[in-house]
Amino acid sequence: MASWLFHNNGDGTFTDVSQKMGIADNPGKSWGVVATDINNDGWMDLFVSNDTVANFLFVNRAGRRFEEVGFTSGVALGEGGKARSGMGVDSADLNQDGWMDLFVTDLNHELDGFYQNRHDETFDDIAGPTGIANASLLMSGWGLKFVDYDNDGNLDLIIANGHPDDLIEKIYDSVGYRERILLFHNGGNGLKNVTQESGPAFNHLISARGLALGDFDNDGGVDVLISCNDEPPVLLHNNVGSQNHWLGINLIGQKANIDAIGARVTYQAGDLKRSRMKVGGGSYLSSHDPRMVLGIGKQTKLDWLEVKWPQPSSLVERFADLPIDRYITIMEGQGKWK
Repeated sequence: MASWLFHNNGDGTFTDVSQKMGIADNPGKSWGVVATDINNDGWMDLFVSNDTVANFLFVNRAGRRFEEVGFTSGVALGEGGKARSGMGVDSADLNQDGWMDLFVTDLNHELDGFYQNRHDETFDDIAGPTGIANASLLMSGWGLKFVDYDNDGNLDLIIANGHPDDLIEKIYDSVGYRERILLFHNGGNGLKNVTQESGPAFNHLISARGLALGDFDNDGGVDVLISCNDEPPVLLHNNVGSQNHWLGINLIGQKANIDAIGARVTYQAGDLKRSRMKVGGGSYLSSHDPRMVLGIGKQTKLDWLEVKWPQPSSLVERFADLPIDRYITIMEGQGKWK
């Protein structure tokens, strides 16, 4: 069936614009969606994972209509032109080239998809070269998120896995119903699988489904909550993030959307310069802490931070003399933080 898109009328009501905006023209079997800007035009696009049918990439044409470009962009299908069992999704600029990449988790033997942006509304699947394909080959991914868990300034990746069929072990000897959480560390030169050395929780088998991030104790280390099928949830406390310096920001839009989805934050601390975009949605049946945690490693001072607010605002604000190792709030258009 077709997905729905609702326009916020600003008075507590919504209008169904699925048909008007072109969303309803594309029926699918959707499990996840992330709002991101894949072509740097300031308008939020939508990447939708579908189960056993082609994924959708809806490109926002200046707020007038969405164009579905999944096939031409290279994100619709897997290897051999086969539809995969898409579940969780996320988007981030992992290689810091200024363009947002995409990720989707899939069923065992289908390989997760890691799509690197080619700057022309097309993508290359680099799950193989990065080692993610091999690590996820026998696993079924659900929730996932790009997150700088050690606050060194580089985005890492965590994936919650668990097979949907509790009898799968009667079919495959090598595939289990309960599976490991995967953790990939980004040292600045790509992703490395560090699951085995990341603590007992990553060697524990669970029937994971949703994954939500949030710093529940406000120490700067982003923690992880994983929901499990017919089992208690798993809460992973981050003991690493507080070992480096960081700044947490809560962005509040005024002319832009109030959650500041689509805002691009660029910051510099010494020789460390990074850019992050605040995306919407992502993962599977999960909602994340709205605050952004910006890692600055061993640097003891944040030189400056710039916020480019999304359409229809496009306002750019720059801030200096910011604190570190605490949370602040930045409201669009005020030119200050608190």
